[in-house]
Amino acid sequence: MAYVYKRGEKWYIGFRDNRGRPQRQACSARNKTEAKRIADELGLNHERQRVGLDALPASDGGGTFGALLRWWLKTYSAKSPSHDRNVATIEKHFLAAEIAHLRLQEITPAVIEVFLEEKAGHLAPQTLNHIRRFIVTAFNRARRAGRWTSVNPAADVQPRRVPKRKADFLRADEVSPVLEATPVRWRPLLATAIYSGLRKGELLGLRKTDVDLGSRLIIVNRSYDREATKGGRAEAIPIAQELVVYLRAAIQASSSDLVFPDPKGRMLSCHTPLEEVLRRALKHAGIVEGWEHVCRKKACGYSERAADDQVRRCPTHRMKLWPKAKVRRIRFHDLRHTTASLLMMAGANPGAVQRILRHSDPRITTEVYGHLVPDYLRSEIDRLRFGTAPANDLSNDSQPSAARRYRLLTTDSQGPRSASSAPSNGGDIREEIPELTVAGWTGLEPAASGVTGRRYNQA
Repeated sequence: MAYVYKRGEKWYIGFRDNRGRPQRQACSARNKTEAKRIADELGLNHERQRVGLDALPASDGGGTFGALLRWWLKTYSAKSPSHDRNVATIEKHFLAAEIAHLRLQEITPAVIEVFLEEKAGHLAPQTLNHIRRFIVTAFNRARRAGRWTSVNPAADVQPRRVPKRKADFLRADEVSPVLEATPVRWRPLLATAIYSGLRKGELLGLRKTDVDLGSRLIIVNRSYDREATKGGRAEAIPIAQELVVYLRAAIQASSSDLVFPDPKGRMLSCHTPLEEVLRRALKHAGIVEGWEHVCRKKACGYSERAADDQVRRCPTHRMKLWPKAKVRRIRFHDLRHTTASLLMMAGANPGAVQRILRHSDPRITTEVYGHLVPDYLRSEIDRLRFGTAPANDLSNDSQPSAARRYRLLTTDSQGPRSASSAPSNGGDIREEIPELTVAGWTGLEPAASGVTGRRYNQA
């Protein structure tokens, strides 16, 4: 039977392993409840292995979890386009943590849940889901390779709920000001991102041989220096007429086979600060949410928000405040959203937008951008027509709402009733309209069967 105890600040668990031998070990639980849950799950897993319901793990416990992640990086991740990001994420979140030193047989859903909850205070739900996905993928690969023979412990850990947000994008009247405010060095690249919807890696890996200005086609078949895109296939997309001049200028200015190389003709790094280039252009184009005026005197710390950048002074030191623009939260990847959004708002066919963005599933296009289609669902919602709209603006009617309701309800084909027929008791219209004097009366609710003339308050 599993048990727990505490020594100092550390919780320990006890259980019988898959060979019936008693085991005691430290765990990462923060309280007795978590420690008991981990002990019970470990005891149950070992009991299932002891009676033959689950396969026995390797004699060394399958190695440590950190060793499994390093194996996955070397064997599988090294072949993927996101290998560098995978290495950075695993080193940051896993290898320096206590979970990396646990044996694979010690990695249970409860251990993973506690590990994620410890990070929940300073990481967004989507980031937590990415971290959980690394665990799922590593164990799945280990199962297929025979490195791990038991169930995937991360499969029972529920993903975090991620709030959906609509990505921001440039409006049609903002595109020209942004491009004009962009330095000439970066203008063709930003213009291509806006007009074509290419991803960052596809832009930086674009070669002159991929661009056919005569046929106005771009062959998208690589990302950075990899001969593959995110979708895993080469596709042709059209070149907008206004984009031709930007691409021609970039090709003529390039000294290598790349369309957008660095000054030495080499491929730009994935760390190229294109986001900063875009945000400076947004600032100079005046596409801001407001201004933050900050005192420049050391250790003052005074600041105030304003809608303009007019001169303001610190109330303490009387120094001029430095205006810092708070630009709209538009990322470089949001230029791809700009392409799709402006096409949909201009009435483009959703199927064509899906082909231009190269979405694998057409539903992605309609679910993300469908609300931007002109007259989206308006013709459908307009089917709700009951002839109830008043001739005048209700906001200008000074009569009480109950009196307005009485006026509407007492109007028949012969016109409104006379003033003498109005309620004589000060306006309780339920006495004048007995069929409405039922429980839960709201003024437009139908009468309940078998109940007239009396009021009931039933739970």
